[in-house]
Amino acid sequence: MKRKASLGIVFVTVMLDLIGFGMVLPLMPLYASDPRFLATPVQIGWLMGIYSLMQFLFMPLWGRMSDRWGRRPVLLIGLAGSAISYAVYGWAESLMVLFVSRAVAGVMGANIATAQAIVADITPPEKRAAGMGMIGAAFGLGFVMGPALGGVLSQWGGIAAAPLTAAVLSAVNLIFALFFLAETRVHGLPTAKAWIHPLSLAPWKEAMRYPAVLALSGMIFLVIAAFAAFEVVLPLWGEAKFGWTMADAGWVFAYVGVLIVLVQGGMVRRVVPKWGEKKAARIGLALMTAGLSLLSLWHNQTALYLLLIPIAFGMGLVNPTFSALVSLNSDPDHQGTMLGLFQSLSALGRVVGPVLGGMMFAGLGERTFVMSGAVMAVVLMVFVQRQTIMRDHRQMAATSAGVGG
Repeated sequence: MKRKASLGIVFVTVMLDLIGFGMVLPLMPLYASDPRFLATPVQIGWLMGIYSLMQFLFMPLWGRMSDRWGRRPVLLIGLAGSAISYAVYGWAESLMVLFVSRAVAGVMGANIATAQAIVADITPPEKRAAGMGMIGAAFGLGFVMGPALGGVLSQWGGIAAAPLTAAVLSAVNLIFALFFLAETRVHGLPTAKAWIHPLSLAPWKEAMRYPAVLALSGMIFLVIAAFAAFEVVLPLWGEAKFGWTMADAGWVFAYVGVLIVLVQGGMVRRVVPKWGEKKAARIGLALMTAGLSLLSLWHNQTALYLLLIPIAFGMGLVNPTFSALVSLNSDPDHQGTMLGLFQSLSALGRVVGPVLGGMMFAGLGERTFVMSGAVMAVVLMVFVQRQTIMRDHRQMAATSAGVGG
C-alpha cells in the first residue's frame, strides 16, 4: 500500500487525535471533582497543567528527533502514548494515578507540533497559514465532537466511558497513520544530533538565530495561559452559576469547537492571502481581548454564548497565523525544532494557565476572566511593537520577486 503525504491524511490523523483529547480535557474539572477523586480547584489546575509541563520539557526533544529521524516515527510514538495514557486515566481509582496518566501523556505528546512540521514540509510559503489552518480546523472538529461525545458517554456509561473510548480511538488512529501516513522529511538536509537531554539548552541556543520565533514563542505562552485559565474556570463557573453537568459543559465546548472550525477551516484560507499573517494575528488578539474582558459582566447563558464567538474566532485566527509565522521565519532544516520549541512554550502556558486559573477562581470567581482579558491586551501591544522583526508570506514573495528581477 502506497502511503501519501497529503493535507487530507494529516487532517484525519489530527482530527481523530483531538476527538480523543476533546473527550477528556474539557470535562476534566468535573471528572476530577467526582467523589472518586474529590480534587480541589487548585488540584484540578495542577492536573490539567502536569500534561503541559511534561510537554514543555520534552517537546523540543521530539522536535529535534523529527528533524533527524523523520516526522512519521515521532507521530506514531505520540499516538501510541495517547492510547496508553487514556486507558490508565479511565481505569484510575485514585487522584495520584490520574496525575501519572496525564504526565505520561505529556511526555509522549508531540502530535500537534509534528503535524505542523509535516504541513510545513509539504506546503509553499503562500499556503502555509492555510495549511496550519487545516490543523486548527481538525483541532476545532475534535472539540466539536469530543466534548459532546464525552458528555453523552459519561451519562450513558459512567465517568470512565469517555477516556476509555478515547484510548480505543487513539489505537485506531495509530493503525490509520501506520498504514496511510508517509514520511515528509526531506532527506539530505543537515540536522543537529537527535538526542538531547529534555533540560538541554541547545534548542534555545539555536532559536537565538531566529528572534521572530523567540518573540512569537513568548507571546503564544501568554495567549495559551490566558485561554487555558478560561478553559478550567468556565465549567467550574458554569456548574456554580447555572448548575452545569458534564454533558452541559461538553456541549458548550462543542459550540466553541464549531466556531473554531468555521474560522480555521474556511476563514483563514480566505483572509490570510488578503491581509497577511500579521494583520490576521492582530485582529485575532483583539477579538480575544474583548471577549474575555467582557465575559464576567453578563450573567445569563445567552450572553455567554454570544461572547464565546469573539473568543473562539480570535483563537481560530491566532493559532494558525502564529504557527505559520514561526515556520516562515525558520530555515527548512530547523522547522521541526523551532515548531517544537514554539509548542513547548504553548505547553508551558497550559501549565501556568490552569494552575493560576484554579487558584484565582477560588479567590476571585468570575473576575478571573477579566485577568485573562488583561493578559491578551498585553500580548496585543507586544505583537504590534515586535511585528517589524517578522516576515510573512507577502514579504517573502516580494523579496523573491526582487531577487528574481
